[in-house]
Amino acid sequence: MPHDNDIARVRAMTNVDYVTEIMEFSRFGALSQAFVIEAITRYAKAVAVASPEDLDSPGLSGAAWVGVAKEINAKLTLKYGTREANG
Repeated sequence: MPHDNDIARVRAMTNVDYVTEIMEFSRFGALSQAFVIEAITRYAKAVAVASPEDLDSPGLSGAAWVGVAKEINAKLTLKYGTREANG
């Protein structure tokens, strides 16, 4: 169980700082980086081909969500090339 100080520290982090912590401080080492990149890749690919109307909600534009997924997918392709995800 995390201590109250740990919880407060984590909640005070920006999203960027928290994702960096997840990627850099793992008992599994660099495998955590591969895991995060794989998760982002799979989700971005899935959302990029989704129907924007299916993703619309009161607080979220489906078109914007699909747009950001396509943008992230393009950035990942630029860095890592095209590949088929396993599974």
